[in-house]
Amino acid sequence: MTAVASLRQRTVHSFGWQVLGIGGQRMIQFLGLVVVWRLLRKEDIGLFAVVLSGIAAIDALTAFTGEQSQIHSERGAERQFLDTVFTVRIVRGIAVALILAALAPAFEWFFAEGRSDRYWLTGLFLALSGNCLCEAIQSPARAARIKELDFRRVALGDLGAALFGTGIQVGLAWMWRDVWALVVGQIVSTLLRSAASYVVAPYRPRLHIDRTSFRELMRYSLRGAGTPFLLMLIAQAPVLVLGKIYHDALLAVYTSCDRLSKLPEEVCLRVLAPVAIPAYAKLNNDPSRLANAWLNAIRAILLLGVPGTVTLFWIGNALPAVAFGDDVGAIAWLFPLLAVRGGFAGTNSVIGPLFWAIGEPHKDRRVQLVRVVLLYAIGVPMAWEFGASGFAFAAAFAIACALAISLGLALRRLQLPLRALGPPAAAALALGLLQGALLGACSLACTPHGWARVLIGTAVGALTLGAIALRGDLLRRGD
Repeated sequence: MTAVASLRQRTVHSFGWQVLGIGGQRMIQFLGLVVVWRLLRKEDIGLFAVVLSGIAAIDALTAFTGEQSQIHSERGAERQFLDTVFTVRIVRGIAVALILAALAPAFEWFFAEGRSDRYWLTGLFLALSGNCLCEAIQSPARAARIKELDFRRVALGDLGAALFGTGIQVGLAWMWRDVWALVVGQIVSTLLRSAASYVVAPYRPRLHIDRTSFRELMRYSLRGAGTPFLLMLIAQAPVLVLGKIYHDALLAVYTSCDRLSKLPEEVCLRVLAPVAIPAYAKLNNDPSRLANAWLNAIRAILLLGVPGTVTLFWIGNALPAVAFGDDVGAIAWLFPLLAVRGGFAGTNSVIGPLFWAIGEPHKDRRVQLVRVVLLYAIGVPMAWEFGASGFAFAAAFAIACALAISLGLALRRLQLPLRALGPPAAAALALGLLQGALLGACSLACTPHGWARVLIGTAVGALTLGAIALRGDLLRRGD
């Protein structure tokens, strides 16, 4: 078997295992959210999102891109490199826990309005301060398996951790019926993922820092410095904007709809990106094959994303209403706008990893900076004027602009003309129009609502995906 065929075969197998593992994880977590929504008050779910936002801020400010560094580096699987990554993670985890503990009163002061009478906010922030340390103890050899496109164990391990973690969180919610169930469940889930990493990639780490490895890690991390913080500002924007302007119940509705609309996007991010980064890294010294691989990834994501976005847009608020209750689906245009945002973000999920794989993460940082500026500059007035739907529109507009910039940077780096995107874009657009026509015909024929609309949309979407798979359009043969 040639090296080209071997790489392609490993990539296809990795993609398949990631679809199974990540798809299963997201389905388990979604079902857990549906159960939790019926056990806890909306205010408690919104409050948990607020507490997580404070933790995420410090975590992102001190982010360490150890796994990406290991995948990019030729020495990423060496023992000295692995021990250095593990040691830096432990030191950072302890530092983040101490910083979060010190800032817990400040977080309470910032978020206290309308919340301090229900829970001791400082205690909630203190309880989650050690979550980063729980994550830091994971096996550093896990990234080495990803680097070699060995995703079978990784996918199964993550799936098992998600199953047990979600089960524990739901059990705690049933027994306690308050926000502490979500806090403790989050910590237990993180510990389970770290424990699973040693089953996936057995390794006995040492507390040791190799100077050469440390310098290489720092050089890579500095090139991408700031990007995790920008991504945090994007992910926590609903809390920072809607959580300050409105009440926790509205925030809970938005975040639940957001998570539901993100299912396809997260599958793309968690399935394609982890496979794409090591695959791109192995082709870094072969520009023509790298460009071809990137175009095939764009083609696959468009064929999946465009009809998927059309389907979710058509289903609309019927999906959150069925999943969480009629009151969640009552905000006009909220879910359709979030679905459009997810479609753009899913496409961007195969572009950002390119920059990280080839050692140019600063380009992804530039794109995310534009997205953050637009999100807050437009999102705050839109949220003030039009509520949750206005903020969802701003989120969709911001990611659309970021996607355009990201595509331009990728085409320039790969020395591809804009017309290279024509064939995959045309095929995906035609498929999306066909999907829209079928769904539109269903609307004219029977005007479905609720469960009927969800089931019809799901059935039509499944037929389209099956047709794509039968034709073999997702993964063409070639480099």
